[in-house]
Formats: sequence, structure tokens, C-alpha cells
Amino acid sequence: MQKILLSFFIITSCATAALSQEDLATHFMRHTWQSARTNPAFFPSYKFVVGLPGAYNTLLVTNVTYGDLITTNEEGKEVLNIDRAIEKLGADNVLRNNLDIETLSLGVRFGRAALSLGHALRFNAFMNYPKTMPQLIWQGNAQFIGQDVAFGPDVDLYGYQEFALGLAVEVTPNITIGGRAKLLAGVGSITSERTGLRLRTDSDVYQLELNADYYVNSAGSLKYDGFDELTVAFDYGRFDFEELFTGNAGFAFDLGVQLKLGDKLELAASALDIGKVNWEEDVTNYSLNGTFEYKGLDLAQNIFEDTVTAGSIIDTLREIYQVAETSVGYSTTLPSRYYLSGQYRLRDNWTVGGLVYLENYREEMNTAVAVGSNLDILPILNVGATYAFRSERLDNLGVNATLLLGPVQLMAATDNIITAIRPRESHSANLRLGLNVLLGKIQEEESGRAGKPDFY
Repeated sequence: MQKILLSFFIITSCATAALSQEDLATHFMRHTWQSARTNPAFFPSYKFVVGLPGAYNTLLVTNVTYGDLITTNEEGKEVLNIDRAIEKLGADNVLRNNLDIETLSLGVRFGRAALSLGHALRFNAFMNYPKTMPQLIWQGNAQFIGQDVAFGPDVDLYGYQEFALGLAVEVTPNITIGGRAKLLAGVGSITSERTGLRLRTDSDVYQLELNADYYVNSAGSLKYDGFDELTVAFDYGRFDFEELFTGNAGFAFDLGVQLKLGDKLELAASALDIGKVNWEEDVTNYSLNGTFEYKGLDLAQNIFEDTVTAGSIIDTLREIYQVAETSVGYSTTLPSRYYLSGQYRLRDNWTVGGLVYLENYREEMNTAVAVGSNLDILPILNVGATYAFRSERLDNLGVNATLLLGPVQLMAATDNIITAIRPRESHSANLRLGLNVLLGKIQEEESGRAGKPDFY
């Protein structure tokens, strides 16, 4: 068990060096098909668009970094320093990763209207854990003698398929509205509904008392057959075609509007992922509730110590921890996202803009503010940069670029290039890659936008 938890800690810390959270740069890249994912009223100036496979990945790890976990010894070798990493943790710590795999999408213009179809696989991993949890696992409970310690983690892990149908309509030359309806098919889920776990070690007789009110929902992902047989069967980022349609269905929608004020100024607003997934197939609920006592065992240290072979520990745990199982369906509400932005054209090939981003997730509102600029430096090459305040940090400098080779458009964007420069000190990272085929470029006289760049 200790090795599993340690490996998970290492992998997520290392991932910070390679992969952050809000999709900010994409919103400013109006000349790409991917920008429509941030507002369904956006559509590039082409009659026909094919979105080929692409990906978007974000990661956020608070308080601890890869550099905190890995240190260099006197011999110049990198070694694990778990105790140092634990010292860096706050009272509460968050690990979050979002992965979108965009398989195929299509867009077609019909005069002032544009129709879109698309499919994507979307995964979310979230854990909010107190510092006391790794302290108990790694350092034992001796440090908490005479204390009542809360250590229950809040977990939300799920994946689903998204089948989207969208429509954007230019109701006037200056106003475009868009909407997207999305059918969802759940692939797997593990989510905590109640997180009450409190451990007390008596200072006189070292009696352990666990007060528990912990409740976890699972859909085809978590199997518990006793304390020594706990299996997580959730393949994050992987997909089997047998799961193309499942009994775990849901629905969501996106709404957006784009308003042009004269030839240079544009305002836009959107609300995304308003909906939920209903989990009804292969559902199991696990509940641990009550007060459990045990005398004479340094429980937290021994449970997670791989060298312990005494069967009496597992036997004891099986006796004192009675996990109840039910099969009651539940729902996962998607994180709803909101964009409010403005963009100004300085020159025919140069735009600047700003945006406010809001996300409502697990009863908390996350915010970000960004400014960005994009420039056509060649007819086939567009480059851009963003600067953002998010996650209470100001060191969020992003870059993006698109390259047009005939009808094929390649795009890449990150909201935090500093991660690539200083990976050992980073708490977050972000990357989007896309590949599009753009056909039937709309001429200026057709669109009524003479003098405006293609990416406006």
C-alpha cells in the first residue's frame, strides 16, 4: 500500500514538469477551430472545417513541487525526500488533472449559420487532502498522541464521452449567438460524498479511536472485497470501444454570444458544460460509519508498512472496520465554466484582448484573469502570448502558435511556459495540441469584413 501511494505522489509531481488548469490561450486564438470550445459562437472564416485528433491536458498541484520531493545527496544523486515534501504541504492540498482527447469534429457554414458535430473523451481527477493524511501514512500516528486528527480525503475521479451538436447564427452583422447540445456517456467514476475520518490516539494507553462518516460512490471503477483486496479499475485517459454507449447517460449544453462594436472592438461571453452525468450502471456505494476502537497497535504506521507480514493486522482491521455496500445511483455535476472577454484590433494583423474566467466546481468558484495578444507575422504563421493571474499566482506566462500548410492548420498553446523553463519549481502546467483541415476560405467581400484579419 505504501508503495502504491508513494508511486502516485511521484507520478503527479513529475507530471507537473510536463503538462495547469484554465484554458485561456485558446480563447484568444479566434482563427482556430479549437477556440469554439471556449465559445460556441466562434467559427473560423472558412466554409468547411475538419478537426482531427487533438488533446488538451492541465495539471495543478498545490504547495508541493517536484523539487520538494526530489533532492540531491552528497554524491550528486537524486533521491526521494518525503519528509521534506510533507513539510511544504499546507493544511489542505489539491491535486487536479483534466484531460480532453478530441477525436473528430466537423463544421460547415450555411450562409449566416454554421453547424458543428464533434466527439471527445473527457477525464477529470481531483483530490483535496489534508496534510495529516500523508503524515499518518508516512510518519505514523505517534506525533498525534492526545490529538483528534481529521485525515479524510475528498476525491472526484470520472471519465465520459461527449457527443456534441452545435449551431452558431449571425443574427445581425454585429451579433452572433451559438449553442451546443452534448450527449454524455459515462465511462467510470469514483467520488466521495462524505469525507469524515478522524483518528485519536489516547495519551495513556495508546488506544486508537476512529470516528468515521466516509461515503464513496463508484461506477465500474472501485472494487472492495475486504481490506486486503481493494482494486481501482479506472484507466485514466484510456478508452475501449465497447464503452461507446453506456447505461451511464447524461446531458450538458454550452451557450455563447459574440458582439462586434464597430470595426475594431469585440465583446464575447459564454457558459460551458452546464449539465451532469447520471451513474446507474455497475454502481456500488461504500460507507464506513461509526466509532471504532483498537488498543495496543500503532495503527497508521503498521497498516502502510510494506515489511509488515503479520496476518493479525489485517484480521484485526477486518473485524473493527465494517464497510457497508449498497447500489444506489448518483450524479456527477460537471464543472461549469464561464468566459467574459473583450478584444481590440490594433492593426489588420494584430489583436489584443482580455478575459475573466470563472469555474464553479464542488461548491467553490475558481477565477482567473488574463490578457493576450496575437499577431500574423507571416501569411502562414500566427504567434501569440498571454499573461494571467490564477491560482493566487502571477507567474503565468503563456505562448501559442499556429502554422498553416495549405489547408492543414497545426496549433499549439500553453498557458504556462515557465513550467518548461523551471519544472522543478512549478505547481502547474498546461498544453493544447490541435490539427485542423480548413477548406473554402471566406473572402472579405463575402463576410462583409473588409479590412479585418482572418483571425478577428
